Amino acid sequence: MFEPWVGQNYGNSSLLGGKRILVVGESHHSLEHPVNSEVPDLTQRVMEHYGRTQERGKWMRTLDNIAWTLSGQKRLDLVASVHRGEFSVWQSVAFYNYVPVILADSARGNRPTAKHFQMAVEPFEKVLRVLRPEVLIICGYGLFPNVIRNHWPTSLVKPWDFSGEFLDVLRDDQKIRCIRMLHPSTSFSHSRWHTVISNASVDL
Repeated sequence: MFEPWVGQNYGNSSLLGGKRILVVGESHHSLEHPVNSEVPDLTQRVMEHYGRTQERGKWMRTLDNIAWTLSGQKRLDLVASVHRGEFSVWQSVAFYNYVPVILADSARGNRPTAKHFQMAVEPFEKVLRVLRPEVLIICGYGLFPNVIRNHWPTSLVKPWDFSGEFLDVLRDDQKIRCIRMLHPSTSFSHSRWHTVISNASVDL
């Protein structure tokens, strides 16, 4: 599995009233590591590289979009000191990619199979036990129903038919708000999704 990235201010920031926010992506892609291999520290290394560099590779736009969505700010609005301001937003959340192995060598490569999603169950259960998130932001309309079916199967009879913005589930008598977000890559409006997430968090 990939160990999650946990920001220094996780659960102790102004985002969504200081709630513990876990952003859930779908998968890692890598030219450096073989497909289907496990690289436990890859997520952490990716985020550390993202925080260090001033140069913006195309893949970083996805992470930038999430930062802008959560903060409600644009790049020029975020205060940059040594590093760009987007990374300070990521310091307030945790991040985990659901598929626990390298999926493909590029973002346009393989799609996860049923086997990949089954492999993901126990590693994600471990992440939930350790991080105890109060909010899940699940990136991708295809990922959302798989996460719900694998971990809270009684919450939705037909998770693939769900078209709402969020769903509340229970874990050990704790409510977790699962927000269903469009994948933050191309054709993504961070201002629109900031409004969606803000509205979904009113009664948390």
